[in-house]
Amino acid sequence: MDKSYDILSIREYFPSKENPSISTWVFNQAIGIQENGIEPLIVSPTPYYPNFLDKFYKKRLQKTKPNSSIEDYNGVKVIRPPYIKLPNEYFLHSNLSRFSKAIILATKDFTFKTIHAHFGHAGVASIKLKQNRKIPLITSFYGYDLGSDKLLLQRKYKELANSGDLFLALSKDMHKDLAELGFPESKILIHHLGVNFAQFFPKSPTIINKEAPFTFLIVASFEERKGIHIAIEAFKWISRNDTTKNIQLKIVGDGPYKNNLFALAKGFNNIVFVNNHTASNPRAFVQQEMQNCDVFILPSITLDNGEKEGTPVVLIEAQACGKPCISTFHAGIPEVVVHNETGFLVKEKSVNELVDTMSLFINNNALVFEMGNKAYKHIRLNFNNQNQNKILLDIYRGIIK
Repeated sequence: MDKSYDILSIREYFPSKENPSISTWVFNQAIGIQENGIEPLIVSPTPYYPNFLDKFYKKRLQKTKPNSSIEDYNGVKVIRPPYIKLPNEYFLHSNLSRFSKAIILATKDFTFKTIHAHFGHAGVASIKLKQNRKIPLITSFYGYDLGSDKLLLQRKYKELANSGDLFLALSKDMHKDLAELGFPESKILIHHLGVNFAQFFPKSPTIINKEAPFTFLIVASFEERKGIHIAIEAFKWISRNDTTKNIQLKIVGDGPYKNNLFALAKGFNNIVFVNNHTASNPRAFVQQEMQNCDVFILPSITLDNGEKEGTPVVLIEAQACGKPCISTFHAGIPEVVVHNETGFLVKEKSVNELVDTMSLFINNNALVFEMGNKAYKHIRLNFNNQNQNKILLDIYRGIIK
């Protein structure tokens, strides 16, 4: 063995120069623990699939280049071993088998004290490595891994529940979901994601453009579960019924649902779509849009197959920028957006409630400022990445002992 690391972190989609905006929280965690003397190695099995299979994948990402050697990504050591990935709808278990083999092969020359798998799928794929090396396995869950795939993974999740040493949930709601799936409650901890306040912070009032339209902002991957179509319907109703207001809905992102959204917004010039992935720095672009908007919206919904969110990072980031949020009573969101304090929560799929809430903000700038201020303080106290990284460090040190 050539090199020893403290933590082996497993994440399929780790940030790369091709896709710098994905899984940024995993990167921030790696930086945070490095600064406190714990050395991580990231292994990011990188999917390889023929171009004709693009239509099967929800993530419309520029393909990250595999690299079986260690590379330095902005100060974090990463290996990106290639593995063949076929559509999960039909080949989930064979994909996980190849994922597992890629991890084992990529780490054969290294030692480490603990494995931290990000998402339940990665936890399942890490079981064999844990057993081979006889070291602890931590698995973090994030939401969609407890959705539609949980039935396909039921047997594998039972094995993970028995083999894994610790399971991290983002919220009380996720804690309950894990327990209902058979994960031992004694092994489940709630660990929140955090935001980097050096990147996301309120804009100075002295440089706010008061002549700009009142802007509602959505930043999300264009997928049905984000509920963007619900927000568009609500905004269209307001635009049609109150033509005196200078308002705008800006929707930032990209994804497989975009044609549906474009069609829904047709004819409304005050609904603007922007693909941040084409910007030179997609993360800085999002930060700027959050600072410039008035209210942030993410009306997430539960899909018929059970797929839902965890605690969306964009809701944390927007509040760190001092923006009130409108979202839904969905999954762990009520722990991120405090209803009637840092924003408002509405019923899933309720266009009427969304119309009422958006209208309330349009006609009350004092409320926007008051809730935005409370939002910033709430995130600073409860979702600061420095604090959350310290908690993660304690988790690592405890399980290593």
